[in-house]
Amino acid sequence: MAVKRGFSTEANWYSRSLRAEMRIKAHEKICPFALAKHLEIPVYAMSSFMGDIPSAVEFFSSDEGCRMLSAVTIFLQNNKRVIIHNDAHDPKRQAANIAHEIAHALLLHPPKPPFDENGARDYSPELEEEANLLGPALLISEEAALWIARNGWPLEKASQIYGASEELVRMRLNLCGAYRRVNRGRAA
Repeated sequence: MAVKRGFSTEANWYSRSLRAEMRIKAHEKICPFALAKHLEIPVYAMSSFMGDIPSAVEFFSSDEGCRMLSAVTIFLQNNKRVIIHNDAHDPKRQAANIAHEIAHALLLHPPKPPFDENGARDYSPELEEEANLLGPALLISEEAALWIARNGWPLEKASQIYGASEELVRMRLNLCGAYRRVNRGRAA
């Protein structure tokens, strides 16, 4: 699914602007929990609901349940957003899950029931694709991708430093053309 022309530039702008607001250098790690707090979006771990809905928490903590629920945005009164994330996931996955939900908020994606009248998952592929691009850009800014390439860090090291999966780091390096741009700069 294609996103609107110029969306990558927009995603990089969000990533850069939010780091500036939070007084974080453009190439530095951003914590998705701190970003959510900065944006005044409360984030709750799914396990915090164990006392209220233990069977649901237990199910979504299982292997099968983890595949079904990563994170979700709940809309409260006045369209206030709250993120609930599956803390049974690996911490790097949790970071990506929260960044994805923050992306929906930044892009002002409207509230929508998660299921249609037949009980099937109901979502907009276009809106999901936007969040699938902006979420990773929040974690690995364009400047971070260039920093990783310039320093010649292996994916494992970059993954540890930025708290993002190797797959997400690789995706951002590729989308930003980081190695090509760094190599072109060295050749000049």
